[in-house]
Amino acid sequence: MEKKFYSIDELKNATIIDSEGLLYGYVEDITIEESNAKLVAYTLFKINEPAINVEKLKSILSSRVSLEGNEPLETLVALARKENIEIPWQVTEKEVKWIKGYVPLSEVVLIDSKQLFIDDTRAHIKIVLLSTPREAIFRGLPVNPNSQTYRPQHVLGKLVISASRGILGVAEEIVVSPGMLGFRVYRVRSRKKVVNWIAFTAHVKRMGLKEAYEKLVEFRDPYKYSKVDLSLTNEIEQLLEGMKEKEKILGAMQNYIETEEAGTEYVDIPYSEIVRVGEFVISR
Repeated sequence: MEKKFYSIDELKNATIIDSEGLLYGYVEDITIEESNAKLVAYTLFKINEPAINVEKLKSILSSRVSLEGNEPLETLVALARKENIEIPWQVTEKEVKWIKGYVPLSEVVLIDSKQLFIDDTRAHIKIVLLSTPREAIFRGLPVNPNSQTYRPQHVLGKLVISASRGILGVAEEIVVSPGMLGFRVYRVRSRKKVVNWIAFTAHVKRMGLKEAYEKLVEFRDPYKYSKVDLSLTNEIEQLLEGMKEKEKILGAMQNYIETEEAGTEYVDIPYSEIVRVGEFVISR
């Protein structure tokens, strides 16, 4: 990928992903000391979610080590493990935000930003990919530098990031080619609901409702418009206003509603290109 520069406003709240595909945190700010720049990362504990009791952890640590008081959460957890202190947890009653750590730009291998439109969800995704397993270390998980194997179902439904191409999209389907398994990764997969107009109007005609049929085919000629967008429902209702059989006709129309592809943009990637699978999927 061509290297691009980003301002802090463009990076604000970007998702930080470590080399194991794990969520490390989100970008809060950039701090600069002389010529060394670091991303300030924060973590967010949501309501009724298990969260580290940071104040209690600070209190326990302060009796063992000297604290400055402004240590990020990552440092506090590392000190607790070093001192063999059990990390205290609590269930949060409100959303809590903590500075988690400071990430040197030397650990950043990729920054990317893309619009995704999957089914009914449209989102602007911003990510920062790290070369280090910071979150795995934070969670105390073992880190295996060697390539690993993953079950295909562990890939599906997750955001796929290529270290060389950036955000690819969401893995939605398993695909195959001769001798090879892969995944279809969508950046755009939009659908829309339509009425099978030619079949619906023919049904109305068979119902013997001549006046309604004539109004419907005048509204949209079924031989020119075999399908009409469901967003025209209000206009169809107004067209039938005052007719005794209106509700019966609209009820019948429900049987002719279909879902069809409105637009797709995807890339197929071989299973062999998957490097790591965590909360996110990292490919070559």
